[in-house]
Amino acid sequence: MSYTSIATFLHDPSRGLGTLDFAIQMARKWGAHLYVICAGIDSTDPGFYYAGAQAIAVQTNLEAAQIDATTLEQNVRQRLAREDILWDVETVTMMTGGLEPFLADHMRFYDLAILPLPYAEGGTLQDVAGFEACLFGADIPVLVVPDSGRKDAATSRVMIAWDDGAEALAAAKAAAPLVAQAEVTDICLINPPQHGVDRSDPGGRMAQMLTRKGAKVQVTVAAQRQSDIASQLLARAKETGVDVLVMGGYGHSRLREAVLGGVTRSILRKAHLPVLMAH
Repeated sequence: MSYTSIATFLHDPSRGLGTLDFAIQMARKWGAHLYVICAGIDSTDPGFYYAGAQAIAVQTNLEAAQIDATTLEQNVRQRLAREDILWDVETVTMMTGGLEPFLADHMRFYDLAILPLPYAEGGTLQDVAGFEACLFGADIPVLVVPDSGRKDAATSRVMIAWDDGAEALAAAKAAAPLVAQAEVTDICLINPPQHGVDRSDPGGRMAQMLTRKGAKVQVTVAAQRQSDIASQLLARAKETGVDVLVMGGYGHSRLREAVLGGVTRSILRKAHLPVLMAH
């Protein structure tokens, strides 16, 4: 049980390659093939320009995006040339509106996408679009990596935010390779329903499923102590030295646009550690 193909998406040559470095470590850890998309994106709205200038502006902006893509490709190939993993790089140039359809189509053939934390300081609309395209469009698990979580690809301690929902179950299944090799997997429930199916054994069925996959499991049931569940999950992760947080990526479609739930959005803004999400 392993991740055999990992993908990542880069679009800004002015930013560091921290996400790529983490993806490289994960690919080496799992013996996986790493696929890197280097995208040049023209994010300017052509309608902004006055009549007669639009064609020139669009061409100029696309040429700038092509330069970004080429610069990224050169940087990435130089970085990967030193590595002992299998990899390939694809370079594309597109308008902003083409980003989500492109990623939704391309990323669906991979086991895992590794992306930067989209709502953190320094995140962009392209980061958000890339995350939502992979999670909701390609329907693959996404491992988001904050700057503070790029030191190494440790996965010894895993915490699953469990609420008995379909999204949390999808995330737990997607994390099967992680939990099978982790030293401990903490199934964390905050304010479980008092009248639910598992009220006499909260998290019991999830623990049984993961144990059968080779996980070493413990179950933690806690009352909500902080103003929001996201903050409490992150606080517990920090207190217990968790390496990876696993949780469902909650959202729904509104006019064909993904809208993230409150806990999901908070985690994607504040997380200090890698977070694996599935939908």
